[in-house]
Amino acid sequence: MEELALIIFTICVQAAVGLMLFTAVAKQLNKDGIFKTAVAPAAGLAIVGLLASFLHLGHPIAAVNTLMGFATSWLSREIWFTSAFTGLTVLAVLLIYFKPAAKKAINIFIILAAVIGLIDVLAMASVYTSSSVAAWQSNSIVVEFYAAAISMGALLFLALSAKEDTGRMRKIVAIAVAAAFVIQAVAMIPYYNGFGASDNLALQQSHAILSSMTPAMVLKWAAILVGAGLLFLPAREKSKDAPVILGATALVVLGQAVGRYLFFAIMIVS
Repeated sequence: MEELALIIFTICVQAAVGLMLFTAVAKQLNKDGIFKTAVAPAAGLAIVGLLASFLHLGHPIAAVNTLMGFATSWLSREIWFTSAFTGLTVLAVLLIYFKPAAKKAINIFIILAAVIGLIDVLAMASVYTSSSVAAWQSNSIVVEFYAAAISMGALLFLALSAKEDTGRMRKIVAIAVAAAFVIQAVAMIPYYNGFGASDNLALQQSHAILSSMTPAMVLKWAAILVGAGLLFLPAREKSKDAPVILGATALVVLGQAVGRYLFFAIMIVS
């Protein structure tokens, strides 16, 4: 698929943003927590995503010209914010491994990365909502991207921090993932279903594509629903709870990845 690089870019960076967001929350609840097993993968995901974005450009040198358009271009802002987020996350990892005593600086970098990352998700979504693809011109896409970041990041944080004292984070993650699922479903299901009733030819074509890919759409929502639901099983000892959390994480990441595939599959330029 031609848009594979964009799927990797958006999924990896949004998962990394979510990871840093929930790491920042966890550090406020557990000041002594290090969470390097969450921050290091976040940096890895951000780097993979950033590299994938350059692959999509075809001519990476063209990104230099795009960078000059920050004031008017969402693509330029996306590149800047993704680069800043990746840089801050990598700096946090370097401090954790080489200057672990600098806890205040580590905390600041993690919080800054989470804030910049959340702005980056808005920039990513705005690249598409401001495009000439009719199926993307909706604030529902913004909801889709934020829900993906929160649900994937929350679960990855919980799965990767199994050996840390995460305290109340399991309950917070369960509520966050469930809320993200409900909001995403309310925003996206009626939106996609509405394509068929539109007079816009491009939207009708997108609807036809979605209709031909119903099994994939069912897989998306079923995986996210079951993944979110697993978190509401009674919490047990960490060793016995780990497979449940890993299963929930795998299902939600799978569901969001399939959803992103569908997102790019319905691209019909008006």
